[in-house]
Amino acid sequence: MKKLLALLFLIPNFSFSEVIHVDLICEGESVLFCDNSKKCGVEPAVEIIKIAGNTLVHKIHGKHFLEVDKNTVSFKDFDTDGSIGFSLNINRKTGNIEIIRRWNKPYHFIGVCQQPQIKNPYDPT
Repeated sequence: MKKLLALLFLIPNFSFSEVIHVDLICEGESVLFCDNSKKCGVEPAVEIIKIAGNTLVHKIHGKHFLEVDKNTVSFKDFDTDGSIGFSLNINRKTGNIEIIRRWNKPYHFIGVCQQPQIKNPYDPT
């Protein structure tokens, strides 16, 4: 009886869970901000993003729990005045990404992500 209950407890977890583990290289443009937090220009930029178990892992942006559905991966954190403090939005179908950070150093990145193409050393082709 205990084995049956344990089995019934585990079955829904296998059938309804979606675990994401992916490394992404995102190429695009980063908006440059002047000392007065106004936009000064745009430069090419690359973002390297790791998503592990529905969590964003990033050197600069930190770790954030992401909302994942079939079309998007997103996160929004608001400042005390209601404005966006940090926002990440990735379209799962097209790979389009937008990152906005308004705290201490403003940052805005728009680009396209893709998985790095790493050849399997055991693949004969």
